Amino acid sequence: MESRNEPISLDVDQNRVAWLTFNLPDSRVNLLTAQVMRQLDRRLGELESTIATGRLVAVVLRSGKPGTFFAGADVGEIAGLTSQEEARAASGEGQRIFRRLERLTVPTVAAVDGLCLGGGTEMILACNHRIASDRSTTRFGLPEIKLGIVPGFGGCIRLPRLIGIQRALNMILSGRTLSASRAVRFGLVDRVGSYQRFDVAVDEFVAEILSGEFRERTPDVSLRDRLLENTGAGRKLLFSTVRRQTLKQSRGWYPAPLRALEVVETTLGMPVEEAMPIEAAALAEMAHTDVSRSLVRLFLLQQAAKRSLPADVMDSRRPIGKTAVLGAGVMGGSIAELIAAHDVPVVLKDIDQDALDEGLRHASDLLEKGGARGVFSREEVGLKFALISGTLSYDMFDDVDLVIEAVVERMPVKQQVLKETEERIGESAVFATNTSSLSVAELASSAEHPERVVGLHFFNPVHRMPLVEVIRTEASTEAALADAFGFAIDVGKTPVLVADRPGFLVNRLLAPYLNEVGFLLGEGADVETVDSAMLEFGMPMGPCRLLDEIGFDVAEHVANEMSEAFGERLQPSDVVSALRREGRLGRKNERGFYAYAAGREKGVDKELRKVLSARAQGTAPSAAEIQKRCLYVLVNEAAYALAEGVVAAPDTVDLAMVLGTGFPPFRGGLLRWADTEGLAVIAEALAGFAERIGPRFAPADLLREKAEQGGTFTDIA
Repeated sequence: MESRNEPISLDVDQNRVAWLTFNLPDSRVNLLTAQVMRQLDRRLGELESTIATGRLVAVVLRSGKPGTFFAGADVGEIAGLTSQEEARAASGEGQRIFRRLERLTVPTVAAVDGLCLGGGTEMILACNHRIASDRSTTRFGLPEIKLGIVPGFGGCIRLPRLIGIQRALNMILSGRTLSASRAVRFGLVDRVGSYQRFDVAVDEFVAEILSGEFRERTPDVSLRDRLLENTGAGRKLLFSTVRRQTLKQSRGWYPAPLRALEVVETTLGMPVEEAMPIEAAALAEMAHTDVSRSLVRLFLLQQAAKRSLPADVMDSRRPIGKTAVLGAGVMGGSIAELIAAHDVPVVLKDIDQDALDEGLRHASDLLEKGGARGVFSREEVGLKFALISGTLSYDMFDDVDLVIEAVVERMPVKQQVLKETEERIGESAVFATNTSSLSVAELASSAEHPERVVGLHFFNPVHRMPLVEVIRTEASTEAALADAFGFAIDVGKTPVLVADRPGFLVNRLLAPYLNEVGFLLGEGADVETVDSAMLEFGMPMGPCRLLDEIGFDVAEHVANEMSEAFGERLQPSDVVSALRREGRLGRKNERGFYAYAAGREKGVDKELRKVLSARAQGTAPSAAEIQKRCLYVLVNEAAYALAEGVVAAPDTVDLAMVLGTGFPPFRGGLLRWADTEGLAVIAEALAGFAERIGPRFAPADLLREKAEQGGTFTDIA
């Protein structure tokens, strides 16, 4: 029965326990590919035959991949589904195979040591028992909603029956993951064992089940929750409330959460055989929406970005065993927390004790919040914070592998810090600057070893924003680039390679977008109309609110740098500068476009409304014009950046704008949206704005050429 060259091996030990081991060849993680599902079906047939002879007493499912049980389905196969009928059939087949697993007549145990997502979680739901390791990477989730689809192998049906409606909906509708400790409290997992002796823990758990000593733990459920979930009136109220919350969160742009909610509500209490086709129909319907196609494309782009450096270059990378962060401001403290959260020692350095204390406090607060959300256990919070060492000197820098500089955004200061650091670090250590706009090459020119200098531009807030821009100069070695690029992946980020041009990619594209806000306000548009127009498009926040978050001083500094680099096209209006001169900095001093009190936003500042009204000239533009002007200048600047080779492809623009600015994912990215809008439409509108308003709108040559030729930036076939 044993096979070592297939995705699933089947072994029977001396205790008559069968072990199904998943180990997909030529893959770092296990995926529920069509091949794996076919072989699982065959293995289940073998198990049924052996069980019938009385030669088996239990079946254990485990992974042969260290640190991963199943990473979910093969998203490439999801993208390849060509029709609703094909999607429905694929879902039905997966459901049938997992029902076959569920019907085995001996106890089935899922032994999960590492990540268990999507179809992997649906698979373990079909088992009788589940044991998980206490490894920090052991997490459970149903992230299908993030791909615009719903769980399709029985997850919408089995999960609510196992852990309760509210907990199941929380997992299904958010796509968030559960740690092993939270999974056992929810009732998803029966037991948690030490990852250091997990094989022994599994053996003991199986023996306990076979001896009849195992007693299922009853999940803690409050009286309120029992009334909500177990009475007709309670369920009606529960689903009504969740539906209202889901609509508010999705703003109507994402259909999958509501469809998943409908499946759960419809199938509760229904025989499984009747419920499964309802779930399969929902999956088939969602898999062929434009939203799902956009989200699947972005997921595949994200995976491709992590492989964008050639394999031989990545093979040269060194493991980063110790790091240092220079500058203990909000960004420095956040980067230090991110590094420690991924179990890498980090030295946080500043020249001021108060600043250092504040940076350490900020890192501690972020870790504590992660613990409160269940990202880490309480014990892990303390262990991870212990990995951060605060210092005012370079005494602990001798053995660091990577230094990340996050000091004030002034070139002379950064150059001085670089010179000081080079005197204390080893010959192979990489120096990465977190600059958001300054030239990495200019900084490197002051270095004794410019070949070790690269850019690593993290986005704020660091713990939430998934993008890192990686910048190399002509002097940067491939080894230094590979070290920085690989490190970004190791700390959970998606790296994109960006040329060393002012503003790199994301900030450069944001510059004309935010500049346009000033011009619009100067023409009489009010703050609410501007922000509402962009929220209606799908942006996560309006541009006026974004400027408040950035800070008027920072926005003015970046705008002036972009204007100096690119001239009249990126010349800002004087509105933000004038407001900054009046003492307005945005949220940081609670005086921006919006009023704040004790950190809470209180609506548009009434005093500011009067100031803007007095400055206004001309007729206030409509909401439709606001959208076009803000979005079309984004597309135009992306065309300029592509022509200059700032990034290698339009796909990179789309990925970076979604991950770095929150450009609405359901639209597929900036240039995918531009293609569906029509490049000729955009170019013509820009030309009209240029004639009526000013030359900053003049269409870029690349945009104009594609429009004239009927071309597109992306493949939208």
